[in-house]
Amino acid sequence: TVAGDSISVGLGAALRTAVDDDIEVKVIGEPGTGLARADSFDWNARLVELARDFPPDVLVFSLGSNDAQDLVDADGDVVATVSDDVAWDAEYSRRLAAAFDAFEGTDTTVVWVGHVRTEEDRVGITNRHVHELAAALAADRDWVVVTDLAEMLGSGEDVAEACLVADGLHLTVDCLERAADSLASSAPIA
Repeated sequence: TVAGDSISVGLGAALRTAVDDDIEVKVIGEPGTGLARADSFDWNARLVELARDFPPDVLVFSLGSNDAQDLVDADGDVVATVSDDVAWDAEYSRRLAAAFDAFEGTDTTVVWVGHVRTEEDRVGITNRHVHELAAALAADRDWVVVTDLAEMLGSGEDVAEACLVADGLHLTVDCLERAADSLASSAPIA
């Protein structure tokens, strides 16, 4: 199962053709979402439901490009402002941990996929920072595997210019297919 924002939707579509025919890929991505706006879409509640009712063998989880903003709760109240780095990091880390921890004790392996740096610094720098937070949390969770689009596509911490479409945010089909091939050939998907 592939979950996350519009980047994950594209990755999930590419992964369907990259995996062996006996592997079923479900995509439950929600474009325009992330962990910042629980009032708009609550990924933590959705993942608890998935883990309880339909735990997949592998959950590919990828988001961040919509999260360069204040963090709000389910009622729309601001919990941490983007200008308060310490509070934002603590709350975002709590939300990421809850997403990962929904699958603790299940047979699901969570594969975190970090986003590339995009053209707009506000989004691109947040993407890379979210990846750092996720990697730190995964270090203490043996059911979470960390991967990174920036590493798979060779852009590292630089703007992934060769892989971005005209909007400067989304990835080209070619780059999505390259990332999907990389995911499909590595554990736990291979």
